[in-house]
Amino acid sequence: PYKRVEDTLLAVAASLVLLLSFLCANWTTIFIKVEERKACGDDYATDLLGFSKVDKIGYAMIGLAAVAVLFAFVGGFVALRRFARIPTIRLASTRQAPELTLATGMTYHCFNSHIWSTGQDAVAAIKKELLLLLPGINVFLDVDNLDDIGALEEYIRRSQTI
Repeated sequence: PYKRVEDTLLAVAASLVLLLSFLCANWTTIFIKVEERKACGDDYATDLLGFSKVDKIGYAMIGLAAVAVLFAFVGGFVALRRFARIPTIRLASTRQAPELTLATGMTYHCFNSHIWSTGQDAVAAIKKELLLLLPGINVFLDVDNLDDIGALEEYIRRSQTI
């Protein structure tokens, strides 16, 4: 759901840590309630949950949360290295890809126009390069996007640049 992979990884890690915290609180509550009753025997809470003390539940959850955060950092590091190797156009100020926006009513960032008899291969190559260099760009090319030749003017109207 996020535009950058590292943001998604951080969100997943945060969700996992929250889930583990919730489980720790629930298991701790269950352990304490079972220990208070002691009607089923002294070791019933241990047999039920697998922990002999409340502290061990907390330690186990902290350890699992640390592993989740470690995996998020490793995944983020791998994603950053992968992204660093992909040649893309980046802003000099932030070293991030530019934020591509579309005006209201627009569908395409760019409309590639060409001479039908000789230019299809060249504009197909241009579209391919634009898609590689500017992730998220939406480029119109008749071979890929044209459904009806009569609607060509509508495609042009829905494009920000020609």
